[in-house]
Parts: sequence; structure tokens; C-alpha cells
Amino acid sequence: MISVCMASFNGSLYIEAQIKSILKQLDINDELIIVDDHSSDNTRKIINSFRDQRIKLIKNKINMGSTFSFNKALMNCKGDLIFLSDQDDEWKLNKVNFIKNFFNKNNVDLVVHNATIKYDHAEDNLSLFDKIKSSDGLLKNIYSNTFTGCCMVFKKKILDYSLPIPIMKGIYHDAWIGINAKILKSNIKFINNNLVIYNRHSMNLSSMKRRSLIKIIPERINLIIYLFIKYFYKKYL
Repeated sequence: MISVCMASFNGSLYIEAQIKSILKQLDINDELIIVDDHSSDNTRKIINSFRDQRIKLIKNKINMGSTFSFNKALMNCKGDLIFLSDQDDEWKLNKVNFIKNFFNKNNVDLVVHNATIKYDHAEDNLSLFDKIKSSDGLLKNIYSNTFTGCCMVFKKKILDYSLPIPIMKGIYHDAWIGINAKILKSNIKFINNNLVIYNRHSMNLSSMKRRSLIKIIPERINLIIYLFIKYFYKKYL
């Protein structure tokens, strides 16, 4: 069984195409869990218009942020293989079959695949991996995360390591899951297959621009503190 976890917020311009690209690849017993973060546009109306039993829509009563929303989606998923999804990208037609075959043929716990970047519908000549220098190094990803959520797929047991995700500034669901998997020596593979159209536009919640150290350092300190609490303080409490 496959679970796809998505957080939505004011995504009416893109979310219909993304949901279509996902549902056409899912089996009848798979699920698409969407946590809507109190959208003020017609995002929820678009989601409900599909009338598909595989879609499970959960609504936040107030805006709580993407990490909270992904945390809630992950806590409600039942699949053996879990895909993370943004609301504004588009899955390529072979994504699910390719990933299922890759997991079946390889002893792997978590996969991060490549993506094709598009800026306002104009395709960039660089892949996502080339743009952000993706790799699975622990210190590298604590400093500058390349566990890109919309390109991540992992086994259910990874959630046992990762949940709940701390809802703190500078802690992001994809980085937290990937770094926890790395610390616990899970089998992680970064594969150079472009399986998602990664849309970049003015309304993206995340940015690919490099931020100043003044903004980065406090967030990284927060991340390190909560990793320390998880693996040392609680362990010996």
C-alpha cells in the first residue's frame, strides 16, 4: 500500500494538476492524505471536487505551517511506502512504478530522486540535484538540507524513527526525516532519475535562494538541539 502525504495552502492555481498526476498512478487501496492549512482560496473546493475515496482531506482550523501539516498527514498515513508531495509540482507518469520497482529490487529504506526544474512554466536547463548539489552527507544536510520532500519516498519504519516532528523554527519535515534516517544508518539512496516537475514561482512557500548566515545559524542550532534531545537527553532521562 502507498500513502502520499501532502500539505496544502492557497494552492488553487496548481493543486488540481498535481492531484491528477498522482491519482492516475495510484491503486484502489492506496491513499492521498492532504492536510489543508486553513486555505482562504478555493483549494479545499478543488480537492473535494475529485470525489475520490483515495483522497483523505484533513482541515486545520487555523494556519499552523507546513511542518505541522506534514506531521499530521504522516501521523495519519497507513501505507507501507510513503511518498511526500508538494501541492504545486507535477509527477511524471512513471514515478510510482519506477519507485516501487526500485524498492523491490534494492535493499533500501529511503530514496531521494532528482527533479526537473521549471520557473513560471519555463524549464530550467539544470536538474534539481545540480542546482542544490544534492547528496546524503549528514553534516552537509544539517548545514544545508538536500533531502527535498517532494522527491522523497521511504518505508513506514522510517516514521518510527522520525515522528513526531518538532514544530520549531528551522526544523522542516523533510530535513528532519532524512537526517534521522541518516543518523540511524538507514539505507539511503540519492538517484539521478527526474521523476517530478519541480515548479518554481512567486507563491512557493520554500525558496531555492541561499539565505544569509544570520538567518541560517539560529535555525541550525535549533535543529541540532532537538536532535540532541531526541538521541541523548530522552534516551538517558
